[in-house]
Amino acid sequence: MDGTAIGRAGPNIVFWKRRNHRPITLRPEVLIAGAALLLSVTTVLAGAWFAIRGSVVTAVPPDSIFFYRDAGEAGAGAVLTAGVDTALVNSASGNYGDVITRIVMEIDLPGDNDPAFKYTALLTPVFSETAERQAGECPVTARCVVNDGQFLVIEEPRRTLDVPGGASRSDYVGFVLQKESCDRPGACDRFLDFQSVVALLERAQTITFRIRYQLHDDGEKVAVCRIDMNTAGREAYEPWLAAHLTNKGWVQLPCNLRTSTL
Repeated sequence: MDGTAIGRAGPNIVFWKRRNHRPITLRPEVLIAGAALLLSVTTVLAGAWFAIRGSVVTAVPPDSIFFYRDAGEAGAGAVLTAGVDTALVNSASGNYGDVITRIVMEIDLPGDNDPAFKYTALLTPVFSETAERQAGECPVTARCVVNDGQFLVIEEPRRTLDVPGGASRSDYVGFVLQKESCDRPGACDRFLDFQSVVALLERAQTITFRIRYQLHDDGEKVAVCRIDMNTAGREAYEPWLAAHLTNKGWVQLPCNLRTSTL
């Protein structure tokens, strides 16, 4: 027992006086050393985790997808191109960047084998009343397409895109919706030209697009955009896309449902 005997009240009863202990105090230098040790251990563990895990990339779903008619009027030789923003965020530290090795647009249409198209070009869309004048200043390494006098898209050759650690990447990429650009043999046989592609798209009241990114280190990421073609909100859906694209040459459609996979 911690104390000192000071007397007896009976044969088996002893009075004890407790000792007064001095309170334990930590000097400032001890506290600082402990905090430094904790910080060092945390930093080492975080560095080890990132070294094992590598890049941590998230695909941010697009707000919209735009479509435009390419290669002249809506007749023989015209094709339909889709453009989408590739918003990717790498939450790893600056030492762990990643590279996109493949980008594919998959379209959910009736049937067992959904068509998928390869990324073919980097795009810069310009929505302006001076589109015709700006097209006259098209860079020598690019190709400029103007529709309706108010929509200009600058097409540049495709290139490999990277996603630096601790940063984001946002570029518009284009997919030519044609059999020749198909990523799955036999799945795009119905995508012959502008007219056939537009007819396929406008038959569906709702279309789901999946943008699949294959990253060198962090595997596949998928961003999903579902578009409701009944933009007028009518009780009965009335197809309109073919007539609109034939007359104006372009359209931008909002994503009504946006999801992504990690």
